[in-house]
Amino acid sequence: MSAKHWAILLLTATLFGSSFLFLNIAVAVIPPLTLSALRVGIAAVFMGGVLLATGNRLPALGRQWGPLLVLGILTAAIPYFAIAWGQTRISSSLGGILFATIPIFTIVIVPFVTRDTELNLSRIIGVAIAFAGVLAAVGPSVSGGLAEQLAGALVTLLAAFCYAIGNIYARRQTGISPLVMTAGQLIMGSVILVPLAVGFDPAISLKMSPLIWACVLAVAIASTAAPVLLMFWLVRNAGPANTSNLAFFIPIAAVVLGTFVMQDAIAGSTWIGFAMILLGALLATGTLAPRKSQPA
Repeated sequence: MSAKHWAILLLTATLFGSSFLFLNIAVAVIPPLTLSALRVGIAAVFMGGVLLATGNRLPALGRQWGPLLVLGILTAAIPYFAIAWGQTRISSSLGGILFATIPIFTIVIVPFVTRDTELNLSRIIGVAIAFAGVLAAVGPSVSGGLAEQLAGALVTLLAAFCYAIGNIYARRQTGISPLVMTAGQLIMGSVILVPLAVGFDPAISLKMSPLIWACVLAVAIASTAAPVLLMFWLVRNAGPANTSNLAFFIPIAAVVLGTFVMQDAIAGSTWIGFAMILLGALLATGTLAPRKSQPA
């Protein structure tokens, strides 16, 4: 990966990582299904405005919407609801830890569906080191055991699994621009989640505190629309396996943002974990892989 790829990856991870903070605050007042519907609905409206402003258009109704529906299910409807529901049962830190399984799912799945990436020893070692780094970085902030939070953990793992498949699928949709792909998958996610929220959740009060509304808007735009667009750009230009390294940096971003917002102290193990994550990411992406010697 180039320096530009790494810079965009870190920015995307920071934006995604902020979602755990915003969701953790908002889900105490808004039911998970309604919160996920608000998140994807507002993000879809925002991206629709971006499309209009840039002169882009959504495809005409027909077969071209098939891939957008698949992406809407895999990268919006299922994971957004799963993450919000999981946040009612596990901490945001534990949610970030579990999201580090995205590269594990991706590295295992990619060789079976594309020849772009080989499952070699360097990648396997990189994934193991980076995952251990995530545990070291955010482990001190996790309270309670995983066993008593099993339901929330499993649902959050489902979100990670869906993201991994969605990233791989998005890589193969070369005929759709990242901007249209982002808007389209958010629209399809809204088509799925909004009716479900209206049908199954009680109506929420519009007189919620400004803080809650601010969190809803932040998670929809800053933590959803913007990073999803950047993520699809990375998938297209850096590949799904490299993009999956977002999962290593998302929990770090969540911990750092929590420290500045909530005044939490950062443990020394967090910095050690960050170094392990960086090393693991470099190995998993092949950046530190030994170069093959060229014949003279």
